Amino acid sequence: MKQQKAAVISNRELYPGVYLLWVQANVALLKTRPGQFFMVKCGEETTLRRPISIHLIDEAGQKIAFLYAVVGKGTDWLAKLPAGDIVDILGPLGNGFTLDKKTKNILLVAGGIGMAPLAQLAQTAHDAGKKVTLLLGAATASKLYPSKLLPPGVKVVLATDDGTKGHQGLVTDLLPRYAPPADRIYICGPMPMFKYIAAQREKLGLAGKQVNISLEMRMACGIGVCLGCTIRTVSGPKEVCHDGPVFRLDEVIWDELTEI
Repeated sequence: MKQQKAAVISNRELYPGVYLLWVQANVALLKTRPGQFFMVKCGEETTLRRPISIHLIDEAGQKIAFLYAVVGKGTDWLAKLPAGDIVDILGPLGNGFTLDKKTKNILLVAGGIGMAPLAQLAQTAHDAGKKVTLLLGAATASKLYPSKLLPPGVKVVLATDDGTKGHQGLVTDLLPRYAPPADRIYICGPMPMFKYIAAQREKLGLAGKQVNISLEMRMACGIGVCLGCTIRTVSGPKEVCHDGPVFRLDEVIWDELTEI
């Protein structure tokens, strides 16, 4: 875990309400796993740092990208940060995704801002020679993550609630078709999406599958000290920041979790 004052390279609105921030980082900060995150200080008026997933890593350029939605005072401050300014980041933190060497065919499922931790996983899996399929959902076409930012070998299947692009309906509607061939499944999205998938896993073709999810929770410290992001699992209480944010779908006790 390292704390660094990182220079902003670029900070732009990627699609409505969602921004892509690139910062310069030293070599030590680049040694991360997909799914880990940084605690980012968002101005002097916000006491607590904001947890933001590592979106992409550019080792050659020594830079890190964060994908974030503007949802409050902290991220609103961050969205206004111009190139050349300095941002205080602490990390990498948490436990990220793992890629089994024997796994050949992986399925990624992203709803809402769920692409935030999955883009680097897609890149890592693609570089390792694995077949990668991404089910990408959003409310409408203008809120879909740009597929051009993904490796060209990733197969992208789109779903929009209003049918303006791809399948009309929820991204979870696509699971019965694409889950059965997958060796391993990785999901990130809003809490209702997780709860639905957990309750309907057999119907959705997930029975017997290894399913890893990345949880978004409010965090105060980010290092497992304050216990503010504690959740209940089948093996006892765990902290999302320290033990996660990546968990197995079947280890979380979903009926006690609420949306952040």
